[in-house]
Amino acid sequence: MSVYLIGHFFAVLAYAYPANEGSKLKNYVYPYIYPYFHQSWNMFVPVPKQNFNIYVKYDGNNWHDVFNEIVLAHQRNRLGGCENLSLSLSSAVRYYASSVKYENSIEVYKGGNVNYDVLKKIITQYLSQKERSAPKKLEIIIRVINSYGHKDHSHYYKKTE
Repeated sequence: MSVYLIGHFFAVLAYAYPANEGSKLKNYVYPYIYPYFHQSWNMFVPVPKQNFNIYVKYDGNNWHDVFNEIVLAHQRNRLGGCENLSLSLSSAVRYYASSVKYENSIEVYKGGNVNYDVLKKIITQYLSQKERSAPKKLEIIIRVINSYGHKDHSHYYKKTE
């Protein structure tokens, strides 16, 4: 019995260890593990239906992805204080994506979309804290990638003040 348990745990470790992707060892344990013991990440978190990028350009700086920057800062240091910002920005961009048409557009924003206003306010506050001053000329590209249809939609907003 103990030999079986040791073999079983070795097979699970060989199957789950990320460095073994594409290795021969994984090919040997795959027929044993997959039909009975395989677990995907769907068990813990559902696969996202959309992925987002929020590219920002302000005050002569180059374009950079603020959404990715905030999420990575939170992932690097879970106790660093970026959790609230990450969650609020993620929720705001999801609400924004549900309120717009799925087509590419270029606009000078004149108001009317509350979800965009909330998203812009979060981004402006983040940039104000990061740069120690409010951005004067702010350009935003919101990119929504639907994973189920592999459709990519971008919305460009430019507002000069």
